[in-house]
Amino acid sequence: MSLPGLVVVITGAARGIGRAAAERFLAQDASIVALDRSWAGAEASAEAMESTGRALVATADITDPGSVATSRQQALDRFGRVDVLINNAACRQRYLFPPHGLASVLETTEEDWNAMLGVNVLGTLTMTRSFVAPMLERGRGSVIVVGTGGSVLEPVAPGVWRGRSPGSRNQPYDASKAALCSLSLYLAEELREGGVAVNVVFPGATRTAGSDEIAAARRGLGLNEAPYLRPEHLAPVLLHLAGQVSAGQTSAGQTSADETGLVIDAVRWNRDHGLGDADEWRYRA
Repeated sequence: MSLPGLVVVITGAARGIGRAAAERFLAQDASIVALDRSWAGAEASAEAMESTGRALVATADITDPGSVATSRQQALDRFGRVDVLINNAACRQRYLFPPHGLASVLETTEEDWNAMLGVNVLGTLTMTRSFVAPMLERGRGSVIVVGTGGSVLEPVAPGVWRGRSPGSRNQPYDASKAALCSLSLYLAEELREGGVAVNVVFPGATRTAGSDEIAAARRGLGLNEAPYLRPEHLAPVLLHLAGQVSAGQTSAGQTSADETGLVIDAVRWNRDHGLGDADEWRYRA
């Protein structure tokens, strides 16, 4: 897929999934607005992005409405419009519970919940409210939210569900992502008539900053997990959803009325589209 001229805003773009997405969109001839709270340690990536002439690299805190408004104005001043917003930035478990990132509900504090929800729900909502406005003005756009599979339910009998992984001690992260998923699906319906699609994607367990430290700490607790996936595994479905110039129409002009208000498992999507199963995307040292 070639996406020349598309303007894509990516939060959390300095590392991990955000950086991989930024690099892939640039490789597909799109223009990007790469936002992150800090580019310390990622200066080389920032320089590489800017060297293409199609990237605006900026510092932004999604929990600060003033910072978000400034970044939107920078994007409009540079490119004149916004086509796609990828809400990738998030507070992770390891920030609150280093080094292993594990915590159950009763192990957490009110401060932990305020910190997690403040970024993952309210911060993402602030970004979306700000950047969807120019999309609605043009009558087209795509909002993509990076969620997590641990936030959903699985059926066990007709009319009965249970948690997908309730023993993972991944609170309050999974709860925040569940709230974000619900918010996004409601928003998809609100924006449908305005020509803006909203979809949620679930990556697999992905290697990013601190992942090696997390894995080592968990092994020390007797938890041996499969190797993390390379962050590039999410790029194919992001490119696909970004290709929608409006809800109900792809960049090729094909009807795709159902491609809004969806929750998509990226690992399964890659497999179903002949792009490799999870093992083919795993990071190997």
